[in-house]
Amino acid sequence: MLIKGQNLTSRQKSIVLNAFIYQNTIENHSRPDGIRQEPVTDEQWIQEHAFHFIKDGSRLMANIHFCEPHYMADEA
Repeated sequence: MLIKGQNLTSRQKSIVLNAFIYQNTIENHSRPDGIRQEPVTDEQWIQEHAFHFIKDGSRLMANIHFCEPHYMADEA
């Protein structure tokens, strides 16, 4: 199921940040400085996206390795 970032629990946010290690955010120190351009905070990045979780919401779907713009998810 596709869940908007604004509807994620704190556990789900942690799962997302650990899975998407190359997001272009200020808090992400995994990316080289030369690649960052106008980064946002982790929270802003999460709010702007929707994530594919399994039905019970306990983990991300294993066969989908990307996120969607937040407007792609249905309203809860």
